[in-house]
Amino acid sequence: MSMIHDGAHMVQLESQTDILDGLQMFTRLDSNVICVEGEKGSGKSWLAQRFLNTDKKIQTLSFLICLPTQTAEQQRSVLLGQLLSDSFCTGEETLLESLSVFRKDQECKATIIVDDANLLAEQLLDELAQLVLAAQQNPLWQISVILFAKPNEIDESSLYTDPKPEFKRIAISPLTDNEATDFIDQFVIPVAHIDSDKKKQAIHSAAQSVVKYPANLLALSESHKKPVVCWVKRSLIALIIILLALGGWSWWTSYQARVQDQQTETDVIESTEIKQDDTGTLANQTSAATTSISGAESTLSEDQEDDTLPLAVTDKTLTVGDESDSEQKRVVVPSKVVDALLDGDSPKDAKVSNDEVTSAQASSVQKTNRSLKGDQLTLADDALLAVPAERYTLQLAAVTKQDEAINFIKMYDLDGQVRVYRTVRNQQSWYIVTYQDFASIKATREGAQELPLALQKEQPWPKSIAQVHQEIERAK
Repeated sequence: MSMIHDGAHMVQLESQTDILDGLQMFTRLDSNVICVEGEKGSGKSWLAQRFLNTDKKIQTLSFLICLPTQTAEQQRSVLLGQLLSDSFCTGEETLLESLSVFRKDQECKATIIVDDANLLAEQLLDELAQLVLAAQQNPLWQISVILFAKPNEIDESSLYTDPKPEFKRIAISPLTDNEATDFIDQFVIPVAHIDSDKKKQAIHSAAQSVVKYPANLLALSESHKKPVVCWVKRSLIALIIILLALGGWSWWTSYQARVQDQQTETDVIESTEIKQDDTGTLANQTSAATTSISGAESTLSEDQEDDTLPLAVTDKTLTVGDESDSEQKRVVVPSKVVDALLDGDSPKDAKVSNDEVTSAQASSVQKTNRSLKGDQLTLADDALLAVPAERYTLQLAAVTKQDEAINFIKMYDLDGQVRVYRTVRNQQSWYIVTYQDFASIKATREGAQELPLALQKEQPWPKSIAQVHQEIERAK
């Protein structure tokens, strides 16, 4: 088996290659039930992925990733959707009944691969056994079932089918010392970006104390990974600190200005009160002189106040350049804004205006990668054809009408997250809703488990991009 990772070279493991050769031999000679048993982390999913990518002689492949939340009906529908992709199956009939109807007098060569088969429904395990027994009696059929599970999780004696098919068992053993060394040097160390000889030696030493399964060896590099500097995160933190500092400085200067204005106003009031008291005392002593002096002071005070006051505020607006109303637009500055600017505060009206401008700008941004334009469905044939054929995707739904596809996308709020393409089955158009694309089966399984529970009940199943390309070309 070969293991590939971004930044790592291909690793050929002889023991895993022998298992693949055995699987190909069992599936090509006759119809069989093969159980591949291995502990957690032994590479069962890698084997399944490699078998899907290398066996080119199989006409039909059906792949099922078992999940704890799946029922027998959901698992059956996933398998039938791949085995009979050109036919419409309700999933209410058994696997054998459906194939007997649609492939009765036709040649049928298929391999069914089930990952995490220990989660397979007992009823469906019986149906798979019945399907293999029927294929052994039909010269036009050759159907094999490969079950990837933990040791002793699949027992053929628990089947209700009689007679029971013989289970071919293949055990996944730990890697040999030489294979483990090659795996660490060519896969684990490049993946972890380790360049220190001391760390490399530490990983090799730690490998002697663990069971030499691929997952266990990969876990050794977790404590020795080269730290990745996230410059984006640091830049955002620095930007936030700068904005907080600017905001604090702006608030402090505004606060100091308000305090100074309040102090000035208090001093003026106290000075006025003192002058009034002095004037009252002087009036009691010399009323006549006080009256004349007060009149003179009043006249002088009014003249001085007229000189010191600013120009009267006018409601007229200012214009720049030509004052012609027909050619120029006047810039109007409301009085509230002027008062707020003089006080050093942010005007409420200006804030509202800025919010409105921001909202208007946000509403004008056009969203991309949408599956819906209004109430119209947008097909993503070109985008899917651009995806490499060796990748995988999750099929969420298959319907015969555009309205049904639109309702499905709106129901689960999937606009912008899915890609829809059209294909033809039995001279009828079908609209297939797909979710993202993944580099491996493991990533596909993780993607299915991350979907909302309501969406998982719609029975999403993995589908190779190569098959998607074929179905798109079929509709052209």
